[in-house]
Amino acid sequence: MKKVACLLLMGVLWLPLAGQGRRALSTQAGPATILPASGPAAAQAQTDKGNPDVKVWVNTTSGVYHCPGSRWYGNTKQGQYMTQAEAQEKHYRPAYGKVCR
Repeated sequence: MKKVACLLLMGVLWLPLAGQGRRALSTQAGPATILPASGPAAAQAQTDKGNPDVKVWVNTTSGVYHCPGSRWYGNTKQGQYMTQAEAQEKHYRPAYGKVCR
């Protein structure tokens, strides 16, 4: 009987807190925003643009570019080849967040 009362009390105390989290998330308008990482590794990642002369395959539908040798390099329905520098200038992003070397 004590276990049931203890579980019931924990549930009563926990439920209002759980509901607040869901309401806070559901009231946000628009897509979720991912904040950039901070620290030395993040600073290097933001400045590291890879090899600008590498030919990449840009999936023009998704806006992602793929490096030579990767699974989707030249294998998406819509796309075109360009240098990594051109892809970055046109604001395409690297697949999996990793630039081509």
